[in-house]
Amino acid sequence: MSRKSAYKQALSIGTAVVLGFALFTGSLDGAPKLLSPQSDEQAAALAEKQNESPSRTDDEADLVARLESGTASSEDSGNGSESATTNGNVAEDSSATPIDEVENPDLNRARGVYLTSIPDYAGNPYVALRADGTHPLGTPSFTLDEYERATEEGCFKKFSKLDSLGRTRKALACIGPESLGQGKRGDISRIHPAGWHQQRYDFIPGQSLYNRCHLIAWSLCGENANRKNLLTGTRYLNETGMLPFEEQILNYIHDTGNHVLYRVTPMYNEEELVCRGVRLEAQSVEDHGKALCFHVYCYNLQPHAQIDYATGRNQASGD
Repeated sequence: MSRKSAYKQALSIGTAVVLGFALFTGSLDGAPKLLSPQSDEQAAALAEKQNESPSRTDDEADLVARLESGTASSEDSGNGSESATTNGNVAEDSSATPIDEVENPDLNRARGVYLTSIPDYAGNPYVALRADGTHPLGTPSFTLDEYERATEEGCFKKFSKLDSLGRTRKALACIGPESLGQGKRGDISRIHPAGWHQQRYDFIPGQSLYNRCHLIAWSLCGENANRKNLLTGTRYLNETGMLPFEEQILNYIHDTGNHVLYRVTPMYNEEELVCRGVRLEAQSVEDHGKALCFHVYCYNLQPHAQIDYATGRNQASGD
């Protein structure tokens, strides 16, 4: 073999080796990658990153900013399971499940408040939540959307549908002079909320342990025999816990003619039929809460009575 032929043969072999290596490692444009320098985990992460949207929509960015600033909660994403009442008209309930129940099916949480964070009853019918020097009775957690609706629409009422156990859930309302109950309140004795096992005791004023407690008082919104607005509450909860705050709202409206954004949320322990207490949140609308602002938890108990919250059955107790 001549020197020239040997050189050509060596060159062909070298070219074949380089080309084969390039194809094997995928270093040539358009060549299939037979060998990847990434692990399976790295490749999956890279693929996920490539599929992500490069930027948020304006709505998403606004919601994130509000969540980070504390002016919005996770419920901004939707509350379709609630029924709304505006000017006396009731809309049909949606079948969507609220996000707070998806994340916490035991209903222990409501906008950052857990039953486990509520102190034990110590003789006071209520305890302030998220209190500070400016708001000694607590700071409500209304979203920007809720507050804007109150300022734009005026009075409205929104009652959540009963849950799968027949329990009353939260209610939200903007209350003003035009929403107050008029005339004489009607009879509600035919309604038996979840856990209703009435008993009478001599140590209770009026003797009856349980009242049909309105979430939003009839005097404030005119809703009386609405099953979604009534729960099984003790006389102590109704008269000693909730009534003073309802009267505070009513007196403010009478004195000023202004409006109050108001929400009541029952707090249940897992699948118990009777709530352990209710959260009351209120904020005057026109002055952004300067005149009226509170966020309290009222205990659903009765001194000297023992309640089985799972069923509502009860008996006298020495404690």
